[in-house]
Amino acid sequence: MANDFSADPRVKAFYQFENNLNDSKGGNHLIDHNTVGFTSADMKEGTYAADFEKDNAEWGSRPDSQLDAGFPLKSGDAVKKIAVCFWIKPESNISPGYLVAKYDTNGRRSLAIVRDYAWLKLYCGFNNGDSAETIDTGYQINNGEWYHVGVSVDGVNRTAYIKVFRASNSAVTEYFKTFANQLHVEDADFTIGARHEGNAAYCHDGLLDEVVVFNELLTAKEIDAIRTGSYSYPMTEVRVEAAGVQVGFTDQDGFVRVDAAGLMAAYGLFAEIGEVQVNAGGLMVAYGVNPPIVTRRVFPVPNRVLRYQTQWGKRIFPVSYWE
Repeated sequence: MANDFSADPRVKAFYQFENNLNDSKGGNHLIDHNTVGFTSADMKEGTYAADFEKDNAEWGSRPDSQLDAGFPLKSGDAVKKIAVCFWIKPESNISPGYLVAKYDTNGRRSLAIVRDYAWLKLYCGFNNGDSAETIDTGYQINNGEWYHVGVSVDGVNRTAYIKVFRASNSAVTEYFKTFANQLHVEDADFTIGARHEGNAAYCHDGLLDEVVVFNELLTAKEIDAIRTGSYSYPMTEVRVEAAGVQVGFTDQDGFVRVDAAGLMAAYGLFAEIGEVQVNAGGLMVAYGVNPPIVTRRVFPVPNRVLRYQTQWGKRIFPVSYWE
């Protein structure tokens, strides 16, 4: 099986590394620095994987101004949502080795996914790009082993979801992280295998395969589907944004809408029912089926009656009864 990203508008770049650094989805083809190698002997998708040699300072880049419209963290991006999935098999420990980044240490820090020695980390830029927070997963990516990594970052709400699959034993590890400052957006180059200036000391050393970039957050189910090569769009689930506590889903790809505060999910079991709406407070679900015809029993409701009794020469007093 192979992933199918062709219909997904959220996918802004797809690098299969089929003996080149081209973007299979859009126009974000990478500039090849120092002739990145490719191998057909060890790959996870297609017929080739990219083989980055640190000693040769091999990496790929795309200038910010040449990135397609809607590319995540492109200069001017106010949404600041990005998700990246990739396969990695490192050959040596670098401190740190940049894997996928939009990051220039000369005041243009945005986001970098790095392997610091063996530890998987994120660098999240802030302070107008002059500073960065480090999200340290504490996860060790060992040399000579394949791993699948999924990273989903919300730069406005300051959250990160990271999921790692170790191919040698099928172990899955997840991390839910937060950071203190909103992610900064700058015009640094988008890079794979290095950071903006391509400093050889921080280039990745090893294999990368199937790098896919989204301008939206991914769920665990979507990351798993990409890893297994079974991804297609749309998938039979829908996320609740913002404060959403429960996830909505459709069994047959019906339309689902949940409001911003969505505290409860809407779901449709059959696509033909139509679009599902949630009320303004997001606390109760409305769904588009015809109400059943119900025969209702009619029963009497008692009525309270108040009367006043009088007797000549005596006071008036009330008397009440039900009828």
